[in-house]
Amino acid sequence: MDEKKFLAILLFSMIFFSLSASSRIVEADPADAIHFYSGVTLFSPLNQTYTSRYLTLNFSIACGWGIRYSLSYDIDGEYGGPMPYENKNPEELHIVNYRFGLVKLPELSEGSHRLTVTLKTSENSEHIKPLYVDTVCFSIDSTPPEILLLSPENKIYTVATSNTADIPLMFTSKERTSQLSYSLDGYENATIVGNITLTALPIGPHNVTLYARDDVGNVGVSETSLFAVTADSESQAEKELFSKTVLLAVSVATIAIVGIGLLLYFKKRKH
Repeated sequence: MDEKKFLAILLFSMIFFSLSASSRIVEADPADAIHFYSGVTLFSPLNQTYTSRYLTLNFSIACGWGIRYSLSYDIDGEYGGPMPYENKNPEELHIVNYRFGLVKLPELSEGSHRLTVTLKTSENSEHIKPLYVDTVCFSIDSTPPEILLLSPENKIYTVATSNTADIPLMFTSKERTSQLSYSLDGYENATIVGNITLTALPIGPHNVTLYARDDVGNVGVSETSLFAVTADSESQAEKELFSKTVLLAVSVATIAIVGIGLLLYFKKRKH
C-alpha cells in the first residue's frame, strides 16, 4: 500500500470515528454522565443536587492521535486549576485514546454552583476547534430539614372517663419534606403525611420522636417528647406517687437518649 492510500484510509478512519463518537454523545444517558461535543465526558458533578460539600471532578477525554490537549476548570467564575489526566493503556496505539482524570474540588458552600470546563487543542480544522467551553450546573444541600414538635408536650395528660387518651401529634417544618414518620415508645417508625392524633394511649409514660426526610435524602430529627397519661379517678396520693414515678422514668429516658446521642457522636469523631 502506497503512502497516499495509507493517509487517505487513516483520514477516513479519523472522520468516521469522530462521527460515531458524536452519535454516542447524543444517545448517552445524562443521568450517568454528561458527554460534551468536545470529547470530554463528565461523570461528576452532574446537573443534580448533592448532600456533600466535598465533590470530585471525575472526567474522561477522547484524545485524537497527534493532537495536544490542555484542560482546566473554574467554579462560579473563579479559576480552579488544570485538569490532569492519564492514559489507562499507554502501550496501546489507537487513533483515539480515552484518558481519565480525577480532581478534588474545594469545599463548596450551600446553594447553586456552575462548573466550567475549558479544553484547548493544538488543532484548528473543520472537525476540531482550538477551544471548547462546557458548563454544568449543580447544587449543594447538606442541611437536614428542621422539624419542631408542638404536641404532645413534656407533661402529664389526665383522662376523666377512660383508661386511654387521644393526644394530637402536631409539628411544623421550615422545609418541604418528601417523607415524614414518627416513633412512639421506641417502636418502628410509622409514616404520616401531616398532623395526626395518637389514639388509645394507655395509662403510663410515653415518648414520641418525629423524623423528616427532604428531597435529596437529608434526615432531620425532632426533640423527643416525654409525657404520661394518668386517670382522673385516682386518689391524690396515687397521683403524687404516679407523678414521681413518671418524672423518674422521664429523667432516666432523657439520660439514656443523651447518652446514646453522645455515644454516636464520639463514634463518628473516632472514625
